[in-house]
Amino acid sequence: MEIKSNQDYQGEDFSDLTLNDLDIRKSQFIDCRFLSTELSETNIDHCEFINCDFSSAKMNASVLTNNSFLNCKFRFTDLFTAVFIDCRMVGSSFEESNMLGIEITRGDWSYTNLHNKNFSGLDLSDVNFTDADLTGCDLEKVIFKNSILNGTILNKAKLSGADLRGAYIERINLSELNLKSVKMDIAQCITLATSYGAIVE
Repeated sequence: MEIKSNQDYQGEDFSDLTLNDLDIRKSQFIDCRFLSTELSETNIDHCEFINCDFSSAKMNASVLTNNSFLNCKFRFTDLFTAVFIDCRMVGSSFEESNMLGIEITRGDWSYTNLHNKNFSGLDLSDVNFTDADLTGCDLEKVIFKNSILNGTILNKAKLSGADLRGAYIERINLSELNLKSVKMDIAQCITLATSYGAIVE
């Protein structure tokens, strides 16, 4: 089965196909299945995926630009060294996926499930993580400049050396986090102090 640019697909099953080096633009996929599909080194640009399942697919070294992946499943998906540029990933789940070496440039990752991912050392500036679940993630030395972390779940996350300066951190209970060596700006320090009951005048 061939996938073409500028096409709409609904309910299609692309499972187990080899589509490596695919170059696709401006197509829409609704309720489609990509189970165990080979999508390594693909270039996907300005496409929309809604309620699609990429479980066990291989998407390593893919470059994904200006796409929407809304409520998609990436369970056991290989995303090693994949590049996400200005993508909307709202509501998508990455349970047990391999995201080592990925690059995320801007984009909307709100309401995503990113349990136990290793993002250490990444620059995640200008990314929207509103209400995302980052439970158990390794965020050591991650840069969150101007990122939106409002309501983000950070239970058991490693934050040592992370740079939160300029990030939005509303609805996060900072008093429950280990903030050793975390860089924060003055406004965030005031928020932290008030979370411990301090009165800042």
